[in-house]
Order: sequence, then structure tokens, then C-alpha cells
Amino acid sequence: MALWLLAGCSEEALGAARAPVVYGVDGRTEAFEHPSAVHRALAESAVAMQVHEDWIDATDPADVRITYTRTLGEAQDLCAGERFADQIEPGTCSGTLVDERHLLTAGHCVESAGDCTDYVWVLGFRYVADGVLATLTEDDVYRCSEVVAYADDGDVDHAFVRLDRPVVGHTPAAVRVEPSGLADGTEVTLIGHPNGIPVKIDSGGVVTWSSSDARSLTATVDAFHGNSGSGVFDAAGLLVALLDGGETDYVDAGGCNVVNVIDPPPADDGETLTYARPALEALCATPGLVSPLCDCDGPCVPAPAGDTCDDAEPIEPVSQVLRATLSGYTPDTTGSCGGDGPDRSYAFDLDGPTRLVARTEGFDTVLYLRAGCDGAEVACNDDVDTDTDRGSLLDEVLGPGSYVLFVDAYDARVGTYALTLTFEPVGADAGGPGPDAGVPGPTPDAGAAADAGRAGGTGSSGGGCSAAGSPAAPGGWWPLGAALALLWSQRRAR
Repeated sequence: MALWLLAGCSEEALGAARAPVVYGVDGRTEAFEHPSAVHRALAESAVAMQVHEDWIDATDPADVRITYTRTLGEAQDLCAGERFADQIEPGTCSGTLVDERHLLTAGHCVESAGDCTDYVWVLGFRYVADGVLATLTEDDVYRCSEVVAYADDGDVDHAFVRLDRPVVGHTPAAVRVEPSGLADGTEVTLIGHPNGIPVKIDSGGVVTWSSSDARSLTATVDAFHGNSGSGVFDAAGLLVALLDGGETDYVDAGGCNVVNVIDPPPADDGETLTYARPALEALCATPGLVSPLCDCDGPCVPAPAGDTCDDAEPIEPVSQVLRATLSGYTPDTTGSCGGDGPDRSYAFDLDGPTRLVARTEGFDTVLYLRAGCDGAEVACNDDVDTDTDRGSLLDEVLGPGSYVLFVDAYDARVGTYALTLTFEPVGADAGGPGPDAGVPGPTPDAGAAADAGRAGGTGSSGGGCSAAGSPAAPGGWWPLGAALALLWSQRRAR
């Protein structure tokens, strides 16, 4: 489907703009009714709405009023029974507070000087009960002093608004700083102001695609004009992305309009989002900017788990399925059979002989195994299915020791994968290598077995001699002879 940027300016632009849509069931929920305390707190405290200054009456600092009166039903010519039709729609864009002076929104929401000077940002514009709006104060309304880290290049769409004073009475949202992308199917929650009405929470979306560089993604969130710049959060309440574009809001139902519903939701399409990570990098690269998000000489961003071999992700040597992505990972290593793209490493230790079967599915991967980061390559496989060039398979019997398994991409095209691991202990009689394979020694309380053929053996060790130093019983000479023969054969083999 064609995806268009959301228009974040005047109501007159609505007719020409394309905006988001409902996927499946409309999941928009009033903040006070949402079951997640984490997401309710974000909606009440950290989510902001952009509104023209002409609609703000701050005569009483303890009771700031929004004087805009047109309802959503009137603005969109909605049919009877459409949701939220009686709510006013003064907002033009949404944003999320990320520290006491900055909020994150879409770049196209603040593309002109007037978008900063002529608009204010209102925090906490929401219903607290049916038909009851929260009372706003001067601590809920802030002006834009400047726009920093602006980008709207068709790849990413973000900007940070520096507010005119430190925010009080509101808690900023925590930002997901990991550079890796989200796996397909990850549940996400959109919080913002659809069509500029009081804040709504939609927890019904899932990630359907993530770019290999972890800069953009798509998800089936229910969003509308006015949701531009809305924060997208994970289950823990971390800000992972922001909305920048999508599909048509409403469709003609014969003289009036209804919500445009796509059902069933697509498995590989949705609203276009920008990851918070590249926006954070741009913020921290701004000369002279001060933010607790940038106290690490740049973004305070840890490397993703397993991005390098030295930081290989430890796993237990038990049968399991690992589902992950190579989005956001760097191309650090390669195997003898290929692997020029991003790679991810897993480390494990084996205490005894073990058969490992490792298989990947999802896209064109390469699997290789090494005996430690600096050790020799044990095995490498590119395509287990030569017809599709997808998936990789290793099937090896390994001795005890430390190993690193690499999931690599054949080239720069990456995605999510499923890594199925099977670990099976190998018995001594199954041909598996042991610590001293081929040189079995005596076992406790097994003297008769160790010295088989020795009549009347005492069970003592001592190289075939008795405790008194005299030759052992005749049946005890054969181990010494066997040892000498073994030594001779080893010398000849050198």
C-alpha cells in the first residue's frame, strides 16, 4: 500500500492529506479506562498535544481553558454512531516529553518557523471520567523556544521541541535506547491525540516490519490525523518509536463518513513509524545541547546483546528456540562459507561430549561455530535449502569446552529469525570425543575390570609392580606392555 506523510498543519489540508487507519477492531481507549497503569501514567503525564495559541485562554493560571469548540463529528462529517464524534478536536500533532526541556514529535509537525512560534504544547489534555475533562493549569502549557534535531527525509521523520522553560508536574517518558530493531509480532502501544481530540491509548498494534538499519518500522496501530508525532511504547512503557504516516482516516458511507477499517490487519504493512534511537542520536549530536539523555558523550545507548563476540550473549546448552532480529547489528565477523552482513553471537560451555544441532529460519542466514572468539572455526553452513537460499544448519558432535555460535546475514538484507537449538549428551560408546578419548583409565572400585586377565589381582596401582617392588603376578605384565606399545605408536605418529 502507498504510505503518505501525515499532514500536521491546518484543517483545510485534511481533504488532500492521507492519514492513518483502524486495523481490525478500533482499539482507541480513554486514558482513565485503560487497563495498564504504566500506559495510563504516560498518557496523563508525558503526552503532549500541539494546538494553536489562539485557542488557549490562560487568564486564570490555575484553570487554563481551550476555547476551540468544533467537534470531531462536525469536522469530519461523521455518520451517526461513530466513536468520539462529540469531542472537540483542537490539536494538530502529538508529542512525548523525554526530559524536562524537550519533547519528541514528527519533523513534519514543526517544518516551518510558525509551527514553533504560533503553537503551544499542552500536556495532560484528557478525560478523567465520562464527559469530564481534566483541569489544565499553566504547568500544563508550554511554548516552543526552538526546534532541534529536525529530520524529514523520507527515511526518518522526527524533531525535538525545546520548551520555553523546564516542565514541572509531569514525568518524562523513558526512552528505549537499544539500537536494535523490534522483532515482527512485538506488541506496541500508541498514545497520542487522534484527530486532535483528548488523548487516547491504543494497545492493539503489532510490529509488521523493521528496517535493517533499525531506523524505521511499520505496525498495525490505530492512528489518525493528529497522531503525527505520537509516541509508540513497548509493554514496559519505554518509548520505542513515533508515528509519521499511514493510510486514509475516513471513507464515504453515502452522505457521511465512517472510520476506514482494514480487517484482517495486514501481516506485512501498517502505519509508518520512526525509531526513537536515530532521533536520540541526532539530539545528542546537536552542539551545545544539554540533556540527561546525552550524558555519555553522545546517546547513553548500550550495544545490543551479542553485537560483538567479546559481548556474546550467554545461553544455556539446553534445547530451545531463540527468536530475534539482526536489525541494528553490525557486520563484525564472517565465516568460511560466507556471512557479509550483520551478525549476532551466542556463547555456551559444554561439560562433556555433546551433539549440537542448530538451524535458522526466516531469511538468508549463515551459521558458523567457533571454539571461542579467537579459536578455530568448527563448522560453517550457508544454505540448508538450496532452492530458496534460506536457512542454515549445523549438526556437530562437540567435545567439552567453550564455544561461540554466530548467526550472520549473507548480505546487508536482514530480518527476524528463529534459531532452533538441540543439545544432546553423547555417551562414551557413541563415538563422541571426551577429554581423553581413546585412553580410558581405571574407575573407582573397578580394579578387576581395569586389570582384566590378572589372576588374583590386588587392585593396587604402581606400574605392574607389587608394593614390595617385586614383579607383579604374571597376569599383570600385559598393561605395561600395552602402554609401551602405545607410546611407541605415538612417537611414530609425530
